[in-house]
Amino acid sequence: MKKYNQFEIFRFIGAFSVLIFHTAKNTSFYSQVPSLFQNGTIWVYFFFVLSGFMLSYSHFNKDINIKKFYLTRLFKFYPLYFFSLLLLFVYSLKYKEKLIYSLLMIQSLIFGKATDQNYNYAAWYLSVLAFLIIIFPYLLKFMKVHSKYFKYFTIFTVIYTYYVYLTFNKYSNNSYIYHLINYFPLMHLSSFVTGMLLFYYLKNINGKKYYSFLLPLYFLFLTLFVQYNKVIPYASVLISLSFVPLIMFLFLDTGFFSKILSNEFFIYLGSLSFSIYILHVPIYHIYRKYIHSIDNNLHFLTFFIIVFVASNGTKYFIENKYYKFLCSKYLKS
Repeated sequence: MKKYNQFEIFRFIGAFSVLIFHTAKNTSFYSQVPSLFQNGTIWVYFFFVLSGFMLSYSHFNKDINIKKFYLTRLFKFYPLYFFSLLLLFVYSLKYKEKLIYSLLMIQSLIFGKATDQNYNYAAWYLSVLAFLIIIFPYLLKFMKVHSKYFKYFTIFTVIYTYYVYLTFNKYSNNSYIYHLINYFPLMHLSSFVTGMLLFYYLKNINGKKYYSFLLPLYFLFLTLFVQYNKVIPYASVLISLSFVPLIMFLFLDTGFFSKILSNEFFIYLGSLSFSIYILHVPIYHIYRKYIHSIDNNLHFLTFFIIVFVASNGTKYFIENKYYKFLCSKYLKS
């Protein structure tokens, strides 16, 4: 199966944007960053669309072994996620009655717990993704057997999700409503199935070299649109739809631009994206408590270097090592 390594650098950009969003707001660097990279939430929507797309790409022509599918995903991300909770364990002891939500990754299902500041609040994404992974095999079967109705289902969920967001956003000062429209798993189902449907329609289309010219042009357009748009409410699933052309151009491009994006350094950065995403919050808490608040560019740079180095270490010693160990122990054929 062909590897689409050109996606990797965008995973890194997304993780770095989330890190900026959570940690750099009190620095001058933050104000100099384009809006597309200031708002980490934008890139979480990208992750949901890309997850639906790549899972469909990987499993469309396979019969899914449900047990193996679930355990493989669990072994891939849970050890490092658990380590991120350990980094905050002492801090979390004061709130041990809430820790169970994070350990079970159900915080996005419990109103008010998705972004609990006492824990790894970036992990609400993992909680939602876990829900989407659980239902993915059944969504994939639905798409393969009833593609026409899956298309209608996707269109309905997109329209309904955006409608619900716009309707209730005016009441988002209520914490329960804010949680519902931003973190509840069903509000991200539309993004995920959009990615799945996108793959379904692209899977038999041949790539072209001219997408190398469309790719940077569209990315520039998206950057400017997010920066200067004052008319269209750019939120919820509309963010996901804005990434559809980018994913499409990346998937279909066979020209020079994808070759550039597929170089080893960009692939290496992309491989650190999950580690950076899941570790930056606990390291941020530790840095503020024992070193300094991140209130200038020097401290932000120092903090990022620490996260980057830690991500390299945990990628090898936790993420990769435990994945191989757990797979060999529990998924022997």
